[in-house]
Amino acid sequence: MHKRLAIAFGRIEDKFNKAELAVLKGTKEHANNRLAFLKNNLSKYGYNRSVLDESAIFHLFDGFKYIIPQGSVMSQAGTNMIGSLSNCFVVESPHDSYGGVLHTDQHLAQIYKRRGGVGVDISTLRPSGSPTSNVAKTSTGAASFMERFSNTTREVAQGGRRGALMISMDINHPDIEEFIDMKRDLDKVTGANVSVRVTDKFMEAVEEDKLYPLHWPSNLLNGVNYDDLMTHPYRDELIEYENGYVKIVRAKDIWEQLIAAAHGSGEPGILFWDKVINFGTDGVYPESRPISTNPCGEIPIPANDSCRLIAINLFSFVEEPYSHHYATFDFDKFYEYTYEGLRLNDDLVELELEAVQKIITKIKNDKEPENVKETELALWEKIKEVGGNARRTGLGFTGLGDAAAAMGYDYGDDSFFIFLEKLMKTKLRAELDCSIDMAITRGPFKSFDFENEFTLINGKYYGLNNFYQLLADEFPEQVQRMAEHGRRNISISTVAPTGSLSMLAQVTSG
Repeated sequence: MHKRLAIAFGRIEDKFNKAELAVLKGTKEHANNRLAFLKNNLSKYGYNRSVLDESAIFHLFDGFKYIIPQGSVMSQAGTNMIGSLSNCFVVESPHDSYGGVLHTDQHLAQIYKRRGGVGVDISTLRPSGSPTSNVAKTSTGAASFMERFSNTTREVAQGGRRGALMISMDINHPDIEEFIDMKRDLDKVTGANVSVRVTDKFMEAVEEDKLYPLHWPSNLLNGVNYDDLMTHPYRDELIEYENGYVKIVRAKDIWEQLIAAAHGSGEPGILFWDKVINFGTDGVYPESRPISTNPCGEIPIPANDSCRLIAINLFSFVEEPYSHHYATFDFDKFYEYTYEGLRLNDDLVELELEAVQKIITKIKNDKEPENVKETELALWEKIKEVGGNARRTGLGFTGLGDAAAAMGYDYGDDSFFIFLEKLMKTKLRAELDCSIDMAITRGPFKSFDFENEFTLINGKYYGLNNFYQLLADEFPEQVQRMAEHGRRNISISTVAPTGSLSMLAQVTSG
């Protein structure tokens, strides 16, 4: 398997290396100018590194020691299978109609059969009891469709691997109480994880024990003074308001219901959504703003986007493990292998785009009538477009618990956190250096716009959300290079659970 993977990734590396060599062709002066440019603009390691050929890539993969691609990559990269190399997708929220629900249901099925897991947010569907223009007269509500999506997940086989689904709903939705309690019935929604997108405004109402307006559609109360609704006599009932629906509740009651359900059945999960947006790389790009997460919950992404995952085995960077007086963590080696890991992750974007094109070609050649396959075809064409534009990568890690133990740290004590802080800073520095270097040699992601991420005030860069401010504070050198050259990938780091691959590597999981 590792030989097969090395051949596949090596082919992509060779393609980009040949493209760079082609740039150097021409007059000696031209070549010298290009080399001088690279020396002055690439990171120090990026300029001096060796070529990542098939043999070097095999060394990184061999024995699961250093770099471990996730399951979809290990099972399919370099094979003739027609499937996706992405573990995680998010699909468009369903349009508020029965046709919209069925359209989303087909999207789930089409991705499952290509080995992907899916996240979907159902906050777009109208609340229970609101009128419809069909013979039912009123809607059964957004939460009522969870069972349909769950059943589709269980129905579509993936070669012995079951499907994976995340259903999310905004805390402001009038059906949120039904959503919260849905999985307390152990016979329902057995094929999905569920999570609630919780806002800062709702949490403030909980802390202050205030009444709170649940509302649909989600933008109903934007810029509206709704104080008059708080004295409405029909509390806890759905009321029509400004071409939408509102239900007045006690915020703390909803919160306590949420906590009781999570404690009783392990679900729903809680997504602090304002934090997700403000501490993410992509919330500043309107077309890439996340709407839900993948089934495991580690990556919020926009509709039709997906993530290609790779993990670094942290345990392998401990020298003299378990000899507490001599055990050390090789941070220099870790930086270099993280740099190469992100480069491989960008190669994986190329491999995934090829895989998606194979899916598209297969669909076009199918004997199905055009009107039958048009939804499937449009879905994968959109996935290819979004994936190519954003070039999202997901470089995570595994073996953190083992690395801590091998270093003599108690997992979670102060000295462990000092170690972890240095480890994560090293990881992010290497990832940023690599993504910026690849922007120089391969080009930035299509929608990169430095002014979306930073602003310059009196000669100093300030981030336009919390994450970019962290970069401005902690990595000013990389921010300056991004201002000049851009970044290859909209998102670079994703710490996935790494359950199966950690068992293969025989280390503690992510």
